[in-house]
Amino acid sequence: MDLTIHQNCPSCGAQIELSEADRLILCPYCEVRNFMVTRGPLRFVLPDKAPDHIDRSEMFYAPYLRFKGNIFYCKGKYLKYKVVDTTRQGISASALPPSLGLRPQAMPVFLVTNEVAGIFLRQTVKAITLLEKAAHLMVIDSDTIKAPFYHRAYIGETVSCIYLPLYIDNGVLYDAVTNTLLARGGSVEKMREIGSAYRENWTPHFLATLCPRCGDSLTGEHDSLVLSCYNCHSSWEEKQGGFHALDWNCVVSDHKQIYYLPFWKLRVRSTGVEMDTFADLLRITNQPLVIQKKHKEMELDFWIPAFKLRPSTFLRLGKNMTLSQAKIPEGEESMVKRMHPVTLPRKEAIQALKSILAEAALNKRKLLPLLPEMSMHPLATELTYLPFFDKGHDFVQEQTGIALAKSVLRFGRKL
Repeated sequence: MDLTIHQNCPSCGAQIELSEADRLILCPYCEVRNFMVTRGPLRFVLPDKAPDHIDRSEMFYAPYLRFKGNIFYCKGKYLKYKVVDTTRQGISASALPPSLGLRPQAMPVFLVTNEVAGIFLRQTVKAITLLEKAAHLMVIDSDTIKAPFYHRAYIGETVSCIYLPLYIDNGVLYDAVTNTLLARGGSVEKMREIGSAYRENWTPHFLATLCPRCGDSLTGEHDSLVLSCYNCHSSWEEKQGGFHALDWNCVVSDHKQIYYLPFWKLRVRSTGVEMDTFADLLRITNQPLVIQKKHKEMELDFWIPAFKLRPSTFLRLGKNMTLSQAKIPEGEESMVKRMHPVTLPRKEAIQALKSILAEAALNKRKLLPLLPEMSMHPLATELTYLPFFDKGHDFVQEQTGIALAKSVLRFGRKL
């Protein structure tokens, strides 16, 4: 479930409401679009109900790390996955609740800015520790599968920090959200020693949505990671605090009622296990096809969905598109209407390579043990929009006939 975030418009200052996945922000008051750029994990604070006599400069904020995303792992002859949404302490403190529970989903949160007075307790638990615990918790059948782990990947994950407001009154530590007692013997001085003031790099900054090439307006949806310019037919992604041009193309269809879905086309070379051509992929995954000369001449490309989906659908679509790539024609740099937003970044598509390869293998018992010694290196990346027929309840890819339910596509934007 997404967080509901209250944030001030960077242009007019009006308070607007966002969801956790929003990047392209349209203010309903001044109607200005801005693209939000984060420097590290987003930091939020829960609203408090501290008594009026508590000095706001003596409020304390305890960090909780939130992980939301899909975890994939290979063990024995199995490829498993699960959607995880968990919040855990970012500081070791027995007086504090181990988790925020449903609070982040049940109430709005606010982005941490310099207007939040008080002391922020330093995070001592690393984010990777939370990811490892989340992965351990989701392996429900770890006791029944007596085999080593061969691979683990986090796809579509969001890691953020949510602060729980606290205060000390007459030596008693209180939860400022509910005003309930947490511990006695609290010391303001000791709390200050393990805390620090707000830091400027915690707050995201915003980019004007103007095309760096021609100056026209960039377009996209609220959760788009890639913005498009219909004037000069260019695509742009944020990198290191600015917009950078992206290699892209579109397989344009002449039919009506077409919807275009984006895929990361990754040209790959592997080390440890030889896999340099499409024929090698067919061989190593033991596909029931006669390997032809054209397969040996084809470069090895993986087609990874550039949008979030539930894990089972993500694996199936990535596998089917990768194995059907011989049917997909070359694209062109031509902007079309009805393009689905890119919501899965390129780096996470690269992380998904081994999981897609494992899904494609017909004999997983033979392939999965090879994954630890295999390294897959992307040589080139291209964003390709493929045409899908609108069939009512489903979208069907024009060249391959691969179908995707509309309901699954809508649900993926909430992950």
